[in-house]
Amino acid sequence: MAVLDAGQHPGLPLVVTDLDLRGIDGRPLVSLPRLNVTAGSSLAIRGPSGAGKSTLLHAFSGLVTPAGGRVVWGGTDIAGLSDSARTRFRRQNVGLIFQDFLLFEELGALDNASLSAAFAPRAERAALRDRAASWLNRFGLGQAGTRRADSFSGGERQRVAVARALSNDPAVILADEPTASLDRATADRLIDDLVALSQDSGRTLIVVTHDATLATRLDRVVTMADGRIVEDSDE
Repeated sequence: MAVLDAGQHPGLPLVVTDLDLRGIDGRPLVSLPRLNVTAGSSLAIRGPSGAGKSTLLHAFSGLVTPAGGRVVWGGTDIAGLSDSARTRFRRQNVGLIFQDFLLFEELGALDNASLSAAFAPRAERAALRDRAASWLNRFGLGQAGTRRADSFSGGERQRVAVARALSNDPAVILADEPTASLDRATADRLIDDLVALSQDSGRTLIVVTHDATLATRLDRVVTMADGRIVEDSDE
């Protein structure tokens, strides 16, 4: 994958206060008194399995509803929004990259990368599909055509997933273990692209990762344990 020249894009700042995340049984999962992330910066969240990293990332995206506290993106407290309003905010502002790709195996690269067009207002669908095609081209998959996703390598599948996350031209990119299933060379190329998306285009990037190489490339690293941030490279 070549490093992208994506143009400038305004990221969003994140301010989290008194965040309380709990399981369906009421068990405490994450407690975060305060976290500020500057617009256009990049943050790695590290820690052992079960520390609450993915749960925290899902709260940042609005996929998890907090028991208490605020998650404010650029002035919008998504913790206080209705489910439908959070979905709309996510569609308009956030690109999500998951560890297991979540591709539809029977669909080709472009249909997977432009999947959000199926849920967007009709007037926005063509632009979403065009952006998805553009990102696939940048990632070297423009010639994939109608090849089914189940024929792709791990690196190709991750590139399709990243193109899908970027198809809505997001101000924020949230990635959960994006390099976990990739060999070192492919992971390093993906890291180059993620870093470029933040540094060159101004998007805010937050990544949950066990990959020390990825973490050290980002502006800031926080470490979690037992649902709390126990170390912050900014402090």
